[in-house]
Order: sequence, then structure tokens, then C-alpha cells
Amino acid sequence: MENKIIICPSVFEDIEELAPNLRQDDIREVICCGYTPFQALLRGFIFSDKCYSVKFHNKTIGMFGVSDFTMPKGYGSIWFLGADECINHPVSFVKQGIKYTQQFLKKYDILLNAVHSQNISHINWLKAIGFTITSPVMINNHKFYQFYKLKE
Repeated sequence: MENKIIICPSVFEDIEELAPNLRQDDIREVICCGYTPFQALLRGFIFSDKCYSVKFHNKTIGMFGVSDFTMPKGYGSIWFLGADECINHPVSFVKQGIKYTQQFLKKYDILLNAVHSQNISHINWLKAIGFTITSPVMINNHKFYQFYKLKE
């Protein structure tokens, strides 16, 4: 069996598989936004223009996508939620993060969202794939950092 991640279009069953296995940082983040892990993944799946699952040995270890739901024209809300297994593939995640960010920027002029201030691994990953982290904002009395990447 190969030791690499596979990215494929998401199916509903990926939500059911990933939700109980989210990283603690991701669980905290979605709860601070008022969702359960299942609800957050389902919203991403339903509202994303494109939604993808990250697989390792046929197991769903992450989901991500981009949505223009409630966004101004040209803006895309990018998101990623994952399991602990994700940290075991840092090089693949940076390479794939760059690849999919570039792909999403073919449609959108700007990609943006917010990350919980204590979600250090996601903040570092976002910086590694070229996002700019901005000043903090409060969401439901929790400190988040907004982040964005502009089309070049």
C-alpha cells in the first residue's frame, strides 16, 4: 500500500467518517462558530462550489472546499477540517494546499476565512501555502485571525 494521500471529490459518507475523528483544534474551532463537527462538515459539503476529501489508506482524514455562499462576487470562503493523521503528511499538505489554492483562484479574486487563534498548526500551514494572516477578530467571544490570499 502506498504511503501517500489521495484527494477526491467528497461524498456524504466522508462526513460521517471524518466527523467523529476531527482534531481537537478543529473541534474547538467549529464549536466556537456554533456547530458540531458533523454540522460544520455538512455545511461545507452542501455550500461549497467544490468540496474534496483527503484519503489515506482509503480512510477520510480531511475535507476542504471553497464557497461563495453569502460572499460578494469574486470572493471565496475557503475551509479545511481534518483528523490527527493530517500532521503525519506535512509536505503533501503544503504541496496540495498550494495546488488547490491556485485552482480555486482561477474562479475567485480572493480566498478568505478565519482561523481560531489557538489553531497553531493551521495558522502555520496557511502561511506556508501563501495566505496572509491579519489582525484578530472576535467570533462568539473567541479570538480568531482572518486570513486571505489574492489572485496574482
